[in-house]
Amino acid sequence: MTMVYLMDDAKIKNKMSQSLWQALQLYSVYRVILAITFVVLAYLHIELNFFGVVDELLFQQASALYLFLSLSLLILAFFFKHHFEWQSNIPIFADIIVILILMHASGGIISGLGILLVVVVAAHSLLVGGKLSLCSGAVAAIGLFIEHSYTVLSQNVAINMYTQVGLLGIVTLTTSLVTNILSAHARKNQLIIESQAQQLATSQQLNAYIVSAMHAGVLVLDNLWQIRLINAAAKRLLGNFNIKPLDNLDSLPQTFQQSVQDYLKGKSIVAQQMSPTSPEVRFTFHPLGQGLPSGTLIFLYDIAEETRHAQDLKLASLGHLTANIAHELRNPLGAASHATQLLAETSNLSTENTELLTMIKQSCDRMNTVIKNVLSLSGRKAPQMQTIQLIPWLEQFIRELVFPALPTPRVKLEYVERDIQVNVDPSQLAQILINLCENGLRYSFKNTQQATLIIRVQTTYNPNAICVDIIDQGQGIPSDHVKHIFEPFFTTENTGSGLGLYIARELSQMNGARLDFYPISNGCQFRITLYQQEESNDTALGARN
Repeated sequence: MTMVYLMDDAKIKNKMSQSLWQALQLYSVYRVILAITFVVLAYLHIELNFFGVVDELLFQQASALYLFLSLSLLILAFFFKHHFEWQSNIPIFADIIVILILMHASGGIISGLGILLVVVVAAHSLLVGGKLSLCSGAVAAIGLFIEHSYTVLSQNVAINMYTQVGLLGIVTLTTSLVTNILSAHARKNQLIIESQAQQLATSQQLNAYIVSAMHAGVLVLDNLWQIRLINAAAKRLLGNFNIKPLDNLDSLPQTFQQSVQDYLKGKSIVAQQMSPTSPEVRFTFHPLGQGLPSGTLIFLYDIAEETRHAQDLKLASLGHLTANIAHELRNPLGAASHATQLLAETSNLSTENTELLTMIKQSCDRMNTVIKNVLSLSGRKAPQMQTIQLIPWLEQFIRELVFPALPTPRVKLEYVERDIQVNVDPSQLAQILINLCENGLRYSFKNTQQATLIIRVQTTYNPNAICVDIIDQGQGIPSDHVKHIFEPFFTTENTGSGLGLYIARELSQMNGARLDFYPISNGCQFRITLYQQEESNDTALGARN
């Protein structure tokens, strides 16, 4: 943070230095205009009686010298921005000397040129300030007395003009003092304003980064429904993914536009899915401004993420307890299973007792499966991400796929592109596919007496993702069960634990992927969507400024 503030101070000082150079350039232009005016009056023989010129030759020479000096200083101020102190201080004292000479050549105090000294000392206080600017005021006042005294001695001017000289000297000193105080106050205020402006710009940039990095979507519309701000999460949830520019409400999905219309009509807003590959989204609307609304702030939330978070909280509260219970149950469960095996070896068992032992053995196996799944949930590790060639990896996975309970499983791999790379944890991807393939092969066998399955790989560009579809030929899932299939411990079979699909979706989310169910006419289709890395440095801010 200290480095940030030091950088801000450097920017502020640099900006103030630029403003001072601009002021010096403006004064240099004024100096040139003033010198040109004197030269025109002197060399074009314009009537100078109102100046009371006494020495026309001196006036001409001083004017020419002043023009040359002014042009030189103007060039320095515009093209050689170095040593501001020298360029702003020394020429001021040269101005005072030249004006005193022109004043003397015009008859002294009666010429009225002495009033230009007030402008000079005021400019010095504005440009530099401090003791040196007060010194220029004192030099100007002393120079007035010296010039008038010399004029009295050399031109026989009335001595009673000292009153006007004294008044002009007082005005010059007072102007220097007051301008110095006001300029110091103005510089202090400018420093505060520049600092506040820099802090505001930094805060705006910080807010932009925060909004861009938020997991929740943020969208701001003005009162003309033009998009003022949209972050990357909002684009993802709306299914845009930077494919097309977003300027106004019409460029957003039709489903979202209808939700905005429902909000304006006071209707309740329900969660909706913007596209087949985007998640289900919940909206909250907040009007901006007081009185007449100046815009609308819209937050977009991923329903699946919220649901998963709620489930995580629910399971976390029971996770430690269930893990301990599972550990405690494994020993007596193993003893019961071992006892049934010993009893099964007894030769004089009746048929009824044999069936009872079989039931006990099956129940023990099912309980042991549930315990393994619970322990795998509580002890799950973070994914070890790797970049793999997906098609060769799937071919190897299919060759090694073995399920003892399913005779001769046949898995067909379909794809268009072979060169596809994905970034996943291979072991967790294998666990996801094993759960899905086992379910698909089992239901296909129950429906057609053949354990068949299709794994189809395809690429999508809105969003930029790789889709892996697992398609079976089973009887499908009833519509009233679809919303619950990914919930933990939900099952429609007496032999199932209800954790297979839940674990598969959890592992998918840990790998930055999605697992969705798509109903088809003959069977079921589960899709693993592996999103590709976006090659964009966009902060996702402001389609319009």
